[in-house]
Amino acid sequence: MTQRRIQDFGSPVAASSLKNLSASVVTSAVLSGNDFLVDAPDRMRINPGSAVTHQGVVIIEDEPKFLNVVNTSSPADYTVYYDHTDANVSGGVPAVLTLASGLLTASAISGVILGYVRYPGLGIPLAQSHFIQVLKTRLGDVRYSKENADWVIPIRNSGYVTANAVGGPIDITDVFDTGVSPPSMYVRLRNNTGSSASLSLVFPFKVGEVPYSLLQIVIGTDINALVTPSFVDSDGTVFVLTTAPFPNNPNLQLKTVDISRESIQIANRLVFLQLAMVIASNREVKIQAIGLNQYNLPV
Repeated sequence: MTQRRIQDFGSPVAASSLKNLSASVVTSAVLSGNDFLVDAPDRMRINPGSAVTHQGVVIIEDEPKFLNVVNTSSPADYTVYYDHTDANVSGGVPAVLTLASGLLTASAISGVILGYVRYPGLGIPLAQSHFIQVLKTRLGDVRYSKENADWVIPIRNSGYVTANAVGGPIDITDVFDTGVSPPSMYVRLRNNTGSSASLSLVFPFKVGEVPYSLLQIVIGTDINALVTPSFVDSDGTVFVLTTAPFPNNPNLQLKTVDISRESIQIANRLVFLQLAMVIASNREVKIQAIGLNQYNLPV
């Protein structure tokens, strides 16, 4: 196969090459503008903006557009999109701003989706809260790294379970600490007994299409409070994630720890994060945030 470069030096400029360039960079996306506003009780305004279709056709509007939304008695959902079928004709084919019934996906239309209207019914006037807009695509704004990759939080409503408790009870409380700057909300684990105590917190996560590769945690640990994270894969194998516990620092800090690539993670199955804690008398551990993510490249 040969390499192909679009718009390289000395290449002729053609309409088809411009569309190929757009489609190779980003497809079916809102690029700028196209914001939804209420214009009347039964009419919405779409501000000027730009978007690109599946075929790489860039649509740029320099004037606002308007769509009527009927104030029905029953709830109704709508999809706002540009309907466009690409054709190799002089001047191209106009894109038509469309309000379609139902919540359509990008694969269900020919063009580009701008957003949705979720009208609650009861004949009430159209409101800004009824609009859901597609997020705008901006190239080069974010360079993904271990620090800013999206976190997946533990399974909702499952929280954590405690296990392997030894010694006196460790108190677990939710605390909003106004004595620090900025004020922080965290889970505090404190040993108020006269001797050392230990327990483990176990957090469940559901595996997606991409395996988890990093533990992200914002944590603070007193001196003589030890926290060692482990990862339990889909087959129940336990991988200790560090050769030494998190270093002592009572201030909240972001810690990023690699998850073993040898772990077995099966889509739609559960894996578990385990934090084994040994806390000396009158010492504590604070956890502000915890999650896993799929970022698996060097910073």
